[in-house]
Amino acid sequence: MMFEASPDLILVTDRKGVFLRVSPSCEVILGYSPGEMLGHSGRDFLYPADLDRTRSEMRRARRGRVMRNFESRYVHRDGRVVTLAWTGIWSEAEEKHFFIGRDVTEQRTAEELFRLAVEACPAGMMMIDRGGRVVMVNGEIERLFGYHREELLARPLDTLTAAQFRGEHAQMRAECAKPQGRGKSGKTREMVAVSKDGIEFAIEIKLTPVWIRDGLLYLAVVLDISDRKRADRLKDEFVSTVSHELRTPLTSIAASLALIKGGGLAKAADGGAKLVSIAANNAQRLVRLVNDILDMEKIQSGRLVFEVSKVDVAAVAALAIEHNRTLATEYGLQVRLNAEQGELCVKADPDRLVQVITNLLSNAIKFSPRGEEVVVAIGRRVDAVRITVRDRGSGIPEEFRGRIFDRFAQADSSDARQKGGTGLGLSIVKEIVARLAGDLGFESAVGQGTLFWVDLPCWQSGDTLSERSMEEAV
Repeated sequence: MMFEASPDLILVTDRKGVFLRVSPSCEVILGYSPGEMLGHSGRDFLYPADLDRTRSEMRRARRGRVMRNFESRYVHRDGRVVTLAWTGIWSEAEEKHFFIGRDVTEQRTAEELFRLAVEACPAGMMMIDRGGRVVMVNGEIERLFGYHREELLARPLDTLTAAQFRGEHAQMRAECAKPQGRGKSGKTREMVAVSKDGIEFAIEIKLTPVWIRDGLLYLAVVLDISDRKRADRLKDEFVSTVSHELRTPLTSIAASLALIKGGGLAKAADGGAKLVSIAANNAQRLVRLVNDILDMEKIQSGRLVFEVSKVDVAAVAALAIEHNRTLATEYGLQVRLNAEQGELCVKADPDRLVQVITNLLSNAIKFSPRGEEVVVAIGRRVDAVRITVRDRGSGIPEEFRGRIFDRFAQADSSDARQKGGTGLGLSIVKEIVARLAGDLGFESAVGQGTLFWVDLPCWQSGDTLSERSMEEAV
């Protein structure tokens, strides 16, 4: 009765695998009637790649060993593949194999879909056992940490984090494993991870308990939050810088206006005129700050207009030097232009090129010792014109060089504020030079100064504004 009513597939075979008895459930599971299978060998229905494994299990049973649970795939009458999970025994007395096979096709399909989803997930995913060792990882974890999958399996999760965070994983697992933790969404912490090559980076790790029949595992979802941390730092620096840049000049301007309003300007004589001059300079400082912020916003949104034409670089450099003459005098510096003889023309927007040289020049002036000289040089290269701005300042610290062109980046924020820096100038230079199809770089030695260079394509005879350039300009 059980044989006839079983939803699982029950097979009785001889030692060679020929079917002697087949349960009626075969019609539902494989699409064949029992009569169509009786007298046939299992190899007539098995998926070819699983034939050897099935034979091996049958031989194992006949040698007196307990048959292990195993899976094999059969080919359905309609051609699809059906996965069956088998248990069985060998009867030496009857010289027959007895098998019970459960259809796990949907389960295996679901598992495969889950595996593919885990692999495709943009977040790193790991499965951790109760002892904190890795039992499963996806491809994103390999990419984040730089290990091959095999190197991560059985590795303690602690070894993937910086020393000061080791031990926190055990605490997270303990909290998740508490009875009241069942059904909860897990624990989330921010930590510092360590890649295979020793590089540290910020991560957010969420640990969720997964209760299975064999015990407890933990699903760890790992996100690289380095960019978010960097953005937070830039935001903080921006708020701090802009607050200082607004507060200082506004205080001066407010004081001057209060003096005028109170009638004290006339009594102050020369002192009053000096105060008004300082207020005017601070008003210009505010204008520069606002212009830098607006320019950066336009660049990021692609709305900064470029009017490209043939530009005499030496003339533009001379104009930029003139714009910075007052600033140089204020800092007790000389600015010298050193340009090669002959025509040095590029294909550029003259106003934006003035902005590039002005930003580099004002930066050099602010960070140069009094009495020194800042040199702007123009020279010809093979197919480009090189503009250099050299100062004799303290140089750029090694640890800062990788992010010198980032927005709001400052090697020493307090010093930059004293010099009136916003942290936007070099970032704007980088964006403009890129839009002009040029290259940008620098050379620096601590204590000896810095040289920034810009290479722009030479103006060639016959150059015109292409349709593409005009599209990019708007």
